[in-house]
Amino acid sequence: NYISALQTELAPGAEGYTPDAFETLQNMAVGQRDLGKGSASISTIERAVNLQKQQLEAEQKVNEKVEDKALMASLARSYALGAELLRGSDKSKCAKGLRWAHEALALQQRVDGDVVKMEQADILNTIGNVQSDLGRYNDAGNSYKASLAIHDKLEPNGNTATTASVYGNLGSLLHRQGRVQEAITMYEKSLKLQESVLAPSNPDIAVTCNNLAVSLTKVGKLEEAQEYAQRAVALVEESDLQESNGDKQLFGATLRHIQKQMGKKAVHKSMRVQEQ
Repeated sequence: NYISALQTELAPGAEGYTPDAFETLQNMAVGQRDLGKGSASISTIERAVNLQKQQLEAEQKVNEKVEDKALMASLARSYALGAELLRGSDKSKCAKGLRWAHEALALQQRVDGDVVKMEQADILNTIGNVQSDLGRYNDAGNSYKASLAIHDKLEPNGNTATTASVYGNLGSLLHRQGRVQEAITMYEKSLKLQESVLAPSNPDIAVTCNNLAVSLTKVGKLEEAQEYAQRAVALVEESDLQESNGDKQLFGATLRHIQKQMGKKAVHKSMRVQEQ
């Protein structure tokens, strides 16, 4: 479907490419990523960025006083998506992703003017993700907090899945920094929001439960950790999604590790009782 759509929409008309063409490329890049075709997805989004930049430059040559806000917003989306797609690559590609994420934020701010919108919060979350990948933990924390500030302003009740995602990302960052108790607090906030807005079987809930289990194990709260780990395993076993296979192995390993630690704890407790 994407290929046939591209053949139709990527033929420029008298005024250039249609917005649908760029959206098709963005969707195609996501589809390629989900199919495990990482290089192809990056090439596709790079194509979108180049075409959008060329069209924007051509329009500005005709009338530099008029800004095509719709095209700028679309380019911002391409930059932000590209930043996410470049994650997990080598350091140079991650650095490129960070540059793209900042380009996305600058464009979105130009589009929004004095009105802060949720798109900026989403981009700040992406910036935080890439900064974390690059080991720039303090910067990442500031980006996540800036994203949450916008969420708090625009969604005072915080009942959105994207707000939950930012809390979860901040939790992962804090855990990585060794600030485990603070990470647990963020994961708990994330889970509470997820439970209020997502279907009970949503795999994101399983991920948060597993993250909580790992952090709780770190601070010695093994019984509570086991409960979350068991919930994560149960949720992912109910899923028929192919991509959940990796999660099944990861969550199962978390549960086995916790149970092993509980066994060791029981043995030590028994030995102390015997010594008394």
